[in-house]
Amino acid sequence: MKAFLFLLIACMAVTAQSKDDLKKKYGQPVAETYLIRPGIIVTASYDSTGKITEMLIAPQLTSLIKSKGITLRHETIDAVIEDLIPLSERGPARFGGFMNIGCMPQNDCYGSYMDYERVIIYYNAAPRGELHYAVVQWK
Repeated sequence: MKAFLFLLIACMAVTAQSKDDLKKKYGQPVAETYLIRPGIIVTASYDSTGKITEMLIAPQLTSLIKSKGITLRHETIDAVIEDLIPLSERGPARFGGFMNIGCMPQNDCYGSYMDYERVIIYYNAAPRGELHYAVVQWK
C-alpha cells in the first residue's frame, strides 16, 4: 500500500506557475521580455509609472546554462535599436567612447557607449568584433 501511495504521489502532474500567479504573489512586473526577431530578445524595464527606463537587447538563451558564448553582430543590434528607438527619439548624438572596466570574475565589462540627448547606449564587447548584448538607458 505504501508503494502505491508513493507511486501515486510521484506521478501527479506538477503545474508551473502562471504569470497571474506571480502577479498575485509579487505585484506588477518591473520588466518584460519580448522576442523581437528570431533568436533576439528585448527586456524592457519600467519605473513605478510604467514608463520604460531601460531596454536590454541580447541573444535568446534557451538552454539551462545561460552562457555568454552566443553573440550578435554589431550591425544586427544597431538595426534592432533603430527599430526600437529611432534616432529622432534619441536626440542628437553628443559623444561616445570605450569602456575597459575590470569586472570579476570574467573581466567582461569592456565595450563602448554612445551618449545621445535622451538616451545612452552601451555595447558589451565580445570576441571578433561581435557583441554579447546592448543596453539602451533613458536619462
